[in-house]
Amino acid sequence: MTLPLGPSHLREGGHMVDFHGYSLPIRFATILSESAAVRERSGIFDISHMGHFEIRGTGAVSSVNRLLTSNLEAVESGKALYGHLLDESGGVIDDIMAYRFGEDRVDLVVNASNREADLEWVTRHLSPGTGIVDHSPEHVGWALQGPESEEVMGSVLPDLCRMKRREARTVAWGGSSFLVSRTGYTGEDGWEFFGPARSGVDLYETFLHAGKESGKLSPCGLGARDLLRLEMGYPLYGQELTREVNPFDARLDFAVSRSKGFFIGRDAILSEDGTPRILSGHPVLVGFLLQEKGIPRTDCILETGGGNPVGKVTSGGYSPRVGGGFGLGFVDRVFAEEFRRGAKANVRIHGNLHPIRPGSWPFVQSGLTKTLRKQ
Repeated sequence: MTLPLGPSHLREGGHMVDFHGYSLPIRFATILSESAAVRERSGIFDISHMGHFEIRGTGAVSSVNRLLTSNLEAVESGKALYGHLLDESGGVIDDIMAYRFGEDRVDLVVNASNREADLEWVTRHLSPGTGIVDHSPEHVGWALQGPESEEVMGSVLPDLCRMKRREARTVAWGGSSFLVSRTGYTGEDGWEFFGPARSGVDLYETFLHAGKESGKLSPCGLGARDLLRLEMGYPLYGQELTREVNPFDARLDFAVSRSKGFFIGRDAILSEDGTPRILSGHPVLVGFLLQEKGIPRTDCILETGGGNPVGKVTSGGYSPRVGGGFGLGFVDRVFAEEFRRGAKANVRIHGNLHPIRPGSWPFVQSGLTKTLRKQ
């Protein structure tokens, strides 16, 4: 499926690929140069493939809160919240962003691959008098990210520079209303926009032109986005998160409210007093760094120093900022503790063993910490 920003990407020399049925740029220049641009200046990404739902009605906040692992009722209006949708057994249906606007409106942004399943799940669990609209088919979305993104924003919509981290607003432009939030999947400061394609394409082009004119902005593709999120240790649904994984397996404890009385899947992952249930046989996520040249990829086998398989790589790559090859993977819980304490381990790449050592995420320090200190 060609998305509304497709013609713009082709004019900019984007190398297009199929991503869950959507035609999106994997890169414009190189993945490493684009990821460096986001860490050092700023980049802009097409995220029109992601789903955008709007839930309205007197029961909007309470309905969504029954589905989320995090506590939406504890978040003030005009804020964004990360959380998970779980099934009854505690498996992750999706990881999402929720945006609260008062008591009667909640917007959700969900992963492209799960949009239809998420829409059915959320719709089925809404309380009477609460409705849902799927804006995904006609919307456009993009993310502006990087330490100089505020300067780019200031040249187009200066009022939005006053937004705080995790703030969300509805903004009028070109006769349309846009959902705007100040969060990010790269670890850098930045904004996300979702709105109607008829005006959104023009607004995207305005940002792209302003940023390129100043030399502060580069168009970026899926490859850079994936490397940037991996440098931060952020999960990707379908790799670190699946129906077979619960948030504690993926070490996403912060996304689970232990004090909430109820959410779907709570009993499967929490005891009555809020203590996490560590399920026997469930592997746990670890980070690792290669000690020699090599690039680990998804499904590479992780082994003990003695050659016994203990898990698989979920995401891997190469980053000069990290210092070489690195990745995330699920391993046996007992071995995870041994690995942390210094046990030898390897990753098998193309049949060859490469020694690895523990690596804690984020694997790199981003510029976002400077922004948070100012607020």
